[in-house]
Amino acid sequence: MSDECKILDPTAFGLFFVALVSLPIALACIMGYIDGAATSIEAGGNLGTLLIVASFFIFIAALAAYRAGSNFGFIVFGLVALGVYYAGAQGGDIYINITLGIIYLVALIWSYRVGNPKTLTLILLTTALIFIFGGIATEAGADIYESVWLLLKGIAALANFVLTLYLAFALADEKLPCY
Repeated sequence: MSDECKILDPTAFGLFFVALVSLPIALACIMGYIDGAATSIEAGGNLGTLLIVASFFIFIAALAAYRAGSNFGFIVFGLVALGVYYAGAQGGDIYINITLGIIYLVALIWSYRVGNPKTLTLILLTTALIFIFGGIATEAGADIYESVWLLLKGIAALANFVLTLYLAFALADEKLPCY
C-alpha cells in the first residue's frame, strides 16, 4: 500500500457513508430529469431520512478523524456531515448550497496542497458540484425536474458515488491501488 493511502483509519468508514448517500441522490436526480417529475425515492421522503441518518455516521467519522489526529479529516467530514444533514432536512436554498459548494472547493485546494490522494481531491470536486448544481436547480422553481442542473447534479452525485466507493475500498482493503 502506498504512503498516500495510509492517511486515516476512519476515512474509509466515512467514505462508505458518503457513497451510501451519493447513489440515491444520483438516481433521484437523473430519473427525476428523465421522468420530468419527482421520483418515488424523492417523493416518498425516504431520501431525506436516509441523508439525515447517514449524516450522523459521517459525523462519527469526523470525530474519529479528530481522535486520530487528522485536522483535515475532522474538518472535511464535519462539513460533509453538515451538508448531508442540510440536504436531508431542508434541501434547497440556493445561497446555502452555493456556500457549501464554495467551502468544498476550498477544501479541495487544501487537499491538493497537503498531498492527499488525487481521488480524495476529486471527491471534493464532485461534492462541491452536487451542492452548486443543486442550488442552481432550486432556482428553477416548479420546473426543477426539467432543469438540466438537476441532471448535472445527478451526474456529479454518480461520479461522487464511484469515486468514494473506490477510495473507501482502496483504504479498507489495502490491496487496491490508491490514486
